[in-house]
Amino acid sequence: MAGKTIYNESKRRFTMTLTQTAIQWLEQKQIELGANSLSDVIERMAREKLDKNVTNG
Repeated sequence: MAGKTIYNESKRRFTMTLTQTAIQWLEQKQIELGANSLSDVIERMAREKLDKNVTNG
């Protein structure tokens, strides 16, 4: 989905290599969050972390 706009930002393609353990953990988080994809899981977690950092200053 490179080039798609979400959260008023353009997305870009990014490739990473993960262990099977990390992938399984992300897949579990995907189910828990009701996320559309593993990249959506990462996006949501990053934004949650950023929001907490801004709130806690």
